[in-house]
Amino acid sequence: MMLKRFFCLLLAFALFFPLCGRVFAARNVMTCDWCGKKISSNASFLRSEDKNFCSEKCFNQYAESLLPVCDVCGRHFKEGFTSDGKNYCSKACLETSFRECCHCHRREPSGVIIGENLFLCSYCKELPACASCQMPLDKFAKDLGDGRSICRDCARDAVSSQSEMDSLMKTLRQELADKFKMRTDHDIKYELCSRNTLKKESDRDGERELGLFVFNRNTLTFFNRPIRSKDEFRILILNGLAPDFFRGVAAHELAHDWMQENVPHIDDPQMREGFAEFVSWAYAKEEKLDRVPWRMEQNTDPVYGDGFRKVRDMMGEARTAYEWKKILLKACPAPAGAK
Repeated sequence: MMLKRFFCLLLAFALFFPLCGRVFAARNVMTCDWCGKKISSNASFLRSEDKNFCSEKCFNQYAESLLPVCDVCGRHFKEGFTSDGKNYCSKACLETSFRECCHCHRREPSGVIIGENLFLCSYCKELPACASCQMPLDKFAKDLGDGRSICRDCARDAVSSQSEMDSLMKTLRQELADKFKMRTDHDIKYELCSRNTLKKESDRDGERELGLFVFNRNTLTFFNRPIRSKDEFRILILNGLAPDFFRGVAAHELAHDWMQENVPHIDDPQMREGFAEFVSWAYAKEEKLDRVPWRMEQNTDPVYGDGFRKVRDMMGEARTAYEWKKILLKACPAPAGAK
């Protein structure tokens, strides 16, 4: 009986140990964490952290997959550039994110936006600019004889005759009345002039002025007693402006004319110039005059630029001269006894 048990145990051990070896070996079979290939127990392999790789090729491919991906060409890279949260593997790919200069057509990382979507690189924005559209001048520029030059495109359509100015002003005056109920009925003398003439008439920086509104009250007397007043209204605008820019300047000066008739007591330069810029901006927006609104929005001048933004915020959704007058009078009440 004892002998029988001994032989049974011996048989069990003989069967059990080979089976355990196979199970143990099966549990120790590894696979490559990159390609999925099985790695035999006696094969050499690479191990990184908790991952196994059957070859150096698989390891390198895995390591490459951890590198950043270029947002332009889709390649993984070790050394590259990051800009605005995006990755670029090379300078060539990085340059595709730069805007193209509308003048020199190079792609550059810095510059200024002109109008709605025109980009000037940092080099071109320092070049001598057209007195009308502010774009860089080229060899076809036209000299206006008063220190100003305009580009070929502006010269082609520039307002250069008194009759052309008179026609444009008549149309514009009616448009302001139709669009914004901004109407005045007195006669205005229009003068197309050079920068030199404007500098003589203006008490401001004539180098920067594009137009000027002039009001004079001439009082007739009889034996030192006033008997009648004769008001004189004049608007001067520089010659050589492209039609769109001319209309923007003219709207500004006609706003001064309306203020003289409706809120003449307002003498704060920021309010006066800010309101005139606001009217010009509103008109240019309505007429889609390209870069005219941009010039006001980007103006850093403390009187014209800051004044415009101040008045624009004050006006809110108001769209007629009647509403604008109420807002202006609330901000700048007329003195007691004023009409």
